[in-house]
Amino acid sequence: MTDDERQLLTALAWMCEQYLGSGKADWLDHEAMGAGEDAVALLAKYGLVSPSGRGGAWTDAGKAVLTAA
Repeated sequence: MTDDERQLLTALAWMCEQYLGSGKADWLDHEAMGAGEDAVALLAKYGLVSPSGRGGAWTDAGKAVLTAA
């Protein structure tokens, strides 16, 4: 992963945590919103989220991105 990709994914991860965080530990809920679905899919592609149903859960790698920022 390049530095630019890391910066973009970190920003996307924090936006998802802020706007899609469901209040449940480590869970994102995109509420079937297209942009949220795309964001979760992209984070999953990079191994930061484990997708499931209407959202997904942060993986250890995803949690590490959030804590490193």
